[in-house]
Amino acid sequence: MLSGGEKEYCAALLALKRKDYQAAVEQFAMAAPYFKDDKEFNIFFETTRLLVAVKDELARPMNHERLDIEEVFPNG
Repeated sequence: MLSGGEKEYCAALLALKRKDYQAAVEQFAMAAPYFKDDKEFNIFFETTRLLVAVKDELARPMNHERLDIEEVFPNG
């Protein structure tokens, strides 16, 4: 029988298989207290969170008002 954390971990892996990344992040978050010292779990969780963040950022239209331009002058 699987524990609650193991069920959430398995559900997160199934969500990854279905490419439902937001659901996977939510399931990983629920399993996190049970697997905080598991390196493999943490890699899955953090890379999935990063993927969701990147996909969210790419889905937004480019806002030129937010564009920061830094001028750099060679030799001073």
